Amino acid sequence: MRQADLAAERYARALFMVAERRGEIFEVLEDLKRLLALVGGDPRLGTYLRSPLVPLERKRALLKSALASRALVPVASFMDLLLRKKRMGLFAAAVDEYEKQVRTWQGLQEAEAVSAVPLTEDESKRLHARLERMTGLTIELKTRVDPALVGGLYVRIGDRVLDRSVKGLLQSLQDRLFEVSLQTP
Repeated sequence: MRQADLAAERYARALFMVAERRGEIFEVLEDLKRLLALVGGDPRLGTYLRSPLVPLERKRALLKSALASRALVPVASFMDLLLRKKRMGLFAAAVDEYEKQVRTWQGLQEAEAVSAVPLTEDESKRLHARLERMTGLTIELKTRVDPALVGGLYVRIGDRVLDRSVKGLLQSLQDRLFEVSLQTP
């Protein structure tokens, strides 16, 4: 995981803990999404907030006036923290991470299955059921096709990968053969 992703995850986790204590998990998520749409909808605003040429106090004053009575206290504090730490570039990633925290808290887990050919509806249902049994979570399964896999499939659930693709198995076999060739005198 990249350093920026780790930082965004830490910021999101801290915000989630505050929101959970205050009983405002979903409200915070809605505020974050509205702000993300606002900042993303006006590139000048995002550039302004990230710019090192604009004094911090001017940025903070702008945010304070814009968020006063329009955003929850944790969200306003979160935005102020990102400004003070010069981490506004992490805002979009932090919103994504916060949403992942909410989904995990709800017992939902996103999974992506990549196969060499499109899965039939029956195969997709069986895979979905098996993943839910295996994880004990409610899985939201997304599928896509990658012909480079040759055959089989791999599934990514959070940070776990289950690789049963022909490409992955061949790579594993190649790695083992390489290890054996290094060990023989």
